[in-house]
Amino acid sequence: MKTQGFSKQERICRRNDFNSLFSEGKSFFSYPFRCIFLQKASDEFAARIAISVSKKKFKRAVDRNRIKRLMREAYRLEKHTLYDRMQEQTASLDMLIIYTENKLLEYKPIRDGMRVLLKKITVQTTEKTVLQ
Repeated sequence: MKTQGFSKQERICRRNDFNSLFSEGKSFFSYPFRCIFLQKASDEFAARIAISVSKKKFKRAVDRNRIKRLMREAYRLEKHTLYDRMQEQTASLDMLIIYTENKLLEYKPIRDGMRVLLKKITVQTTEKTVLQ
């Protein structure tokens, strides 16, 4: 597995995966994102991700696609911290990251927000395993 890549297997695509994520997953907010996550038994990849940008807030597809591109790039560069933690726990994580800001941000605040989000999610997943 390439540490800096972002392959198709790292994305959530199936409807059943989304349904289980919404029905069983936990949620938290980390500016400018909302994250819904579900920890489960280990899969091939330590984490799988889906990214969403509201059509209600951004009418133009060009803007939505740009935000999603920036979010994917920020995740791709910051995911190594999450992967290291999840491999220590021999667990897998499904995440849906939703962009909540009303305006188009530049890359730097998106990357900083993604870094904070991934740190929060590693803390929350380790707390869950400690409690069990």
